[in-house]
Amino acid sequence: MIRSVLSVMAFILVVGAFAGVLHFEHADIVYPEGYYENAVLVGNIFETIRPKVIELVGNDPGRITIVLKDKGTVSNGHTMPFFHRAIVIYPWPPESWLHFQLPLEDWYTYVLIHEFSHMCHLTYQDDLGKTITKLTGIPFYPQLFSGLIEGVTLFNESSFSSSSGRLNNPFYSDGLFYYSLSNFPSSGYREIVPEDDYRDGLLYYNFTGGFYKYLVKTYGLEKVKELFRESSRIGGDDAYKKVFGKSFDEIYTDWILSLTGLSYDQGNLVYKAENTRLYKLDLFEDGLVVLSEEYGPFTSYTGMKKKALKFIDLEGKETREIPVENVIDVKYDNGKIYTLCKERFFERYENILWNVTEGKIIKRGSISAFAIHEGKIYMASYDTKSMKSKIEGPGFEYVFDGFIRYMDASEDYIALLTLDNKIVVLDRRTKREVSKIDTPTMKGPYVRFWKNGVTFVQVEGDNTMPCYYDLKEKRLYSLAEKTLLSDFLVADDTLYYISYVPYGRTGGMGVYKKSLRIKPLKIERENHRFTERRANFTDSDEFSFRLKKFLKPVLHVPLYVPHNFSMLFGFSSVENNVQLFLAPTVNSEDGFSQYAGFSVVKDSFTAYGSYLYPQGMYSLGLSTRIGSFLLSPSSGLEFVLGLSFDSIGSNIPNLLDSIPTPKSKNVGAGLELRTYVFNFPASLKTFLTFSAENIGQLFTLDSLYSFNELKIALGRESNLSVRFNLQLADLDTFNYDISLAQTLFEDRAELFDGLVLVKNTGNTIGITSLELSGDAQEINALYDHIFVETYTKGFKFYLTAGAFLNLSSLSSPQPAGFYVGVSTSPNGFPSFPAFIELR
Repeated sequence: MIRSVLSVMAFILVVGAFAGVLHFEHADIVYPEGYYENAVLVGNIFETIRPKVIELVGNDPGRITIVLKDKGTVSNGHTMPFFHRAIVIYPWPPESWLHFQLPLEDWYTYVLIHEFSHMCHLTYQDDLGKTITKLTGIPFYPQLFSGLIEGVTLFNESSFSSSSGRLNNPFYSDGLFYYSLSNFPSSGYREIVPEDDYRDGLLYYNFTGGFYKYLVKTYGLEKVKELFRESSRIGGDDAYKKVFGKSFDEIYTDWILSLTGLSYDQGNLVYKAENTRLYKLDLFEDGLVVLSEEYGPFTSYTGMKKKALKFIDLEGKETREIPVENVIDVKYDNGKIYTLCKERFFERYENILWNVTEGKIIKRGSISAFAIHEGKIYMASYDTKSMKSKIEGPGFEYVFDGFIRYMDASEDYIALLTLDNKIVVLDRRTKREVSKIDTPTMKGPYVRFWKNGVTFVQVEGDNTMPCYYDLKEKRLYSLAEKTLLSDFLVADDTLYYISYVPYGRTGGMGVYKKSLRIKPLKIERENHRFTERRANFTDSDEFSFRLKKFLKPVLHVPLYVPHNFSMLFGFSSVENNVQLFLAPTVNSEDGFSQYAGFSVVKDSFTAYGSYLYPQGMYSLGLSTRIGSFLLSPSSGLEFVLGLSFDSIGSNIPNLLDSIPTPKSKNVGAGLELRTYVFNFPASLKTFLTFSAENIGQLFTLDSLYSFNELKIALGRESNLSVRFNLQLADLDTFNYDISLAQTLFEDRAELFDGLVLVKNTGNTIGITSLELSGDAQEINALYDHIFVETYTKGFKFYLTAGAFLNLSSLSSPQPAGFYVGVSTSPNGFPSFPAFIELR
């Protein structure tokens, strides 16, 4: 068995083989085929930023591994401080509005600064922690619980250049904090990141970064490093009180009070969207249209957000809406609507250009931006290997050295907004560059043609300013003063723009208007851009590097209980996504036994297995999410496959959570359809599972089960759920649950010093087939309960208390009863009920 497991692991390592490894002074760069030049660049950048990041954090994590992974059009990176110290980065930069939320002049530079800051911060240890890790391999890292994880990274990514980093973007830093003063998140709330708050991941990232910046500004960087050292001591006292002389809560309150001094000059509010994010504003026919993402209690209940194009007149009245999904950009031309969306097939992403009006796909691939004018479509495709973009359109082809994050077209020109904040204007006929706005100042998400030039957002201190560059005069103008906006447009002599509204329990965003005030603006000439230095390196074979890493135990923990001694050995791949555990055990009574277990965890693929010798106990599981395919601009379909085999029955939890597992041997497939009903999100999940206790009986009609669930949001505060399951060969096994959940109160409360958050109290009424404890026969029951949405750190559940009425027989021994329970949804009879019998 052990030989078989090792063979499987070796196979996985071979299948995951890349092209090579470059060995720099402080890092090994693993890269895929065709990415040699990228790996050299990444190594040079890392060796350049490394000393300053270590200085900013105060801890040297030693040698690390950096892995480049090409997953198509997805921008991401992650750090694993244990077991191997590795950083994984994807080479595709962020596009459109994503870039303005993650403003980076150079993708490789700032994703490395961010992720290496994690590595330096999270590997802080005192002497005792280092000793434990050295002796056993157990990664004892206290900073994982510091509450400042993303604060360190956002501060550091904003420290190398004033034109990069989230804390240098006032719209998503000080401006966001200022407009949250009436509903400011507590420290516990921002770590939990409730699903129904429009600030979403900004809570965990940006608010944490803002607080960290306040710590550094108020007490100095050296004091903050002292906080890290103090809070990394095992059994230490209150580190905040000891280092700063104030408790954490006192300092957090001081930060909130410091934000009251900010001020922004807003115009007249035309359109208010509470608990909603607005990404893009356009003119369409005689009105406005905004790309929106709406949140509410239904977001928690269904796991879905409402994404739509909302059409409003110039006075702010909403006239209609069109649901959309996964939209990066949207454009309008001759009454038609076009969107650029993302789609996934296994672990690879690509962008798809849709004609929404006609419901057809124009093109799919590595499209970073597109422009359209009078039916002529121009697309920019980015090659992550060469790091060049190719723009193509009717009679037009142009190669640009870099990434194009947005583009626009007019009768004569094409404008390109680049990753490094340049705006390049090309002549459509001659394909020559007619103008370049080469200011390093941070730019907003879009560029548009207007009058004799182009408009765009530019960051000026604490403001984000609407700007206009006249291509004939070669002059830059501002269109308003002291503004905070993410997008804008001009209609006649009126400026319409997107900014925050402070109203409601969470706040939201809205559309404002004000009169134009055109003034010349000084062009910034100072170059903030980062330049990497060249570093020496060698190269080697990638497979031997991986195998060497894997064969060196990362865990070697002795375990002893009376009459029983075992040694736990752990092995892990470079990226820590393939792991093997061996635990030989010597028992004075039963002799020798051996446990072997492995796991493989990737973005769309999960597998695990274990075996205990000589008892013969085993488990094996596999799950894959084949892809998330767009059926239309507003509907998507996801397929899943899974299997699980267990030698000791189905009482073991299904670790994959991909297919239902009624018995100990299971093979199943399913799909999830996400779409819109009544302009609100809806989903249908359906699974077919072969399930039996004996493998020989697995693929028979008697072992085939069907599991189904329909969820439909019925507004911001209510949700309908329909569940039904059955064994296909025995229709008597049919069971169902139909319920309506309605929010009563959205108020929130934090209990036990912020450890528990309760919110969205509501009522659920439903009808279900219910099997009472002690009864072999199911009954039909009408039930009603009160639920409370409850969060404990990142775990969400619903506490319920209610009553049921037996509809099958009112003369039965238990015609009615009360119950309390815990469930993972506000809908349905609780998963774990406790009945209170009536006597």
